[in-house]
Amino acid sequence: MIKLIETKNLTFRYYTEKNEEIIALDSINFTLNKGEHIAIIGENGVGKSTFLQAIRGEIFPSPTSGGSIVWNETSTKDTETFSDSPLVARDLCAIISPKEQNYYARQNWKVNCLEIVLAAANNDYILYREPSTEEVLKAVEIAKQLGAEYLLYTPINQLSQGQLRIMLIARALMKKSPVILLDEPLNGLDKTTQELFWKTLEKLITNNTPDSPTIILTTHYFPLPTYIKRCYEMKKGKLFEITNNTANTFIEFTEELPDFSQEKQDNNTIQGMEIILQNASIYRDHKEVIKNIYWHIKPQEHWTLMGHNGSGKSTLLQGILGLLPIAHGGSIIRNWYPNIKDNTPHTLTLLADIKEKIHFVSDALQALYPYDDNVEDVLFCGFDGDIGVHRERTDYEEKIINELLYQLKLEQLRYRTFRSLSTGQGRKVLLARAMIGNPALLLLDEPFSGLDPRNKQEIKEFIEYKIHKHSIQSILVSHIENDFLSSASKFATLFRGEFQELI
Repeated sequence: MIKLIETKNLTFRYYTEKNEEIIALDSINFTLNKGEHIAIIGENGVGKSTFLQAIRGEIFPSPTSGGSIVWNETSTKDTETFSDSPLVARDLCAIISPKEQNYYARQNWKVNCLEIVLAAANNDYILYREPSTEEVLKAVEIAKQLGAEYLLYTPINQLSQGQLRIMLIARALMKKSPVILLDEPLNGLDKTTQELFWKTLEKLITNNTPDSPTIILTTHYFPLPTYIKRCYEMKKGKLFEITNNTANTFIEFTEELPDFSQEKQDNNTIQGMEIILQNASIYRDHKEVIKNIYWHIKPQEHWTLMGHNGSGKSTLLQGILGLLPIAHGGSIIRNWYPNIKDNTPHTLTLLADIKEKIHFVSDALQALYPYDDNVEDVLFCGFDGDIGVHRERTDYEEKIINELLYQLKLEQLRYRTFRSLSTGQGRKVLLARAMIGNPALLLLDEPFSGLDPRNKQEIKEFIEYKIHKHSIQSILVSHIENDFLSSASKFATLFRGEFQELI
């Protein structure tokens, strides 16, 4: 077998703002051979994404006792000539990762999808040269296999997070790299697109040509593809080889979950939010995304909204939150306070009041979160629905933050900066941020994306506990059926911006 990548005692350390040492990778010995496809499983925050970053030369072994990593720079010739240059690593490896997606989401470039796919052929982020006809035809064919050829001439700053993930998958396949690193590649993709992705990938790696890539996959989805030859579990930065059968039962866990009481507050008055969208449209870059919808959300209702990638679900939630203007018709948002004697609703018109009463979690919020605050400060900002610290905490708020950190087992992350967290850890922190304070409504846009099975179960039970205890309403968007909350009472679909309630 031709050896592609080898690590010896690979160790990577970094430090929190309190100068606490974090060992992200701990003395890893690993070999990747050509054609020997590998899966790495493990809970959120154990080092899987960090390991793939090291494999691609994006981070380096710690300077003291950090071990080594080398790459085969002649891998396409079936020979072994090794180099420790990260430039060789980036030429050898293509990657699909949350980090790459967040990078594109933050740039706000107005280039179209075809250009970023074509740029991959030269390992660039955007296109700097005139592509050949052959390259254009190949890019179109890859997009077609993924069911996404209709996106090729769409500017990337107009894509949903799911659509952007599809285009980044096309980029990785366009690059023709000997190694493809797949870091939770299915996050944010609807079921149809997931199936197209697996079929395209399987066709690519099983055609038995010299150009067939070797795969390293990190995932929380099971069962694993049949072509996976070896499987590893990562625990606290250490890598352990396991059997495929053991891997496929990894989602089973026996540790007792936190005991969240399901008792509901006694309250005979109507409380919650009422939202009325009347003939409402929402535009992005002069394009109508939400089309003349009517939606009446009554107090104490819990909604689940379904739809394919790019159907407008996230745009609709941003309109409700006030982050995007609602055109044509309009919207009315009322907060029904339980302590008003005549039960008269209070109409919310100020954005600050809406943000205080309606809390929000989404892939886009995680990708675009602008400040690298520590976890404590991220949670604190949830009280006002703000981003960034603008005032001092009260003693009561400090107490609530400490309780939440304890309840959701986030205490060890207290002083970690937001961007140092894994994707799953970051999502859990943002979910905690959404539930802090006194929200009347939770807008949950793919809330469990990136969470491992245990954390998903734990955070879902905590949301249900909060909903029942404090009479919080919810609107949840998800592609995955078992991600729905048990409290859901209303269901609707969105297709190409058109809304339909399911009876």
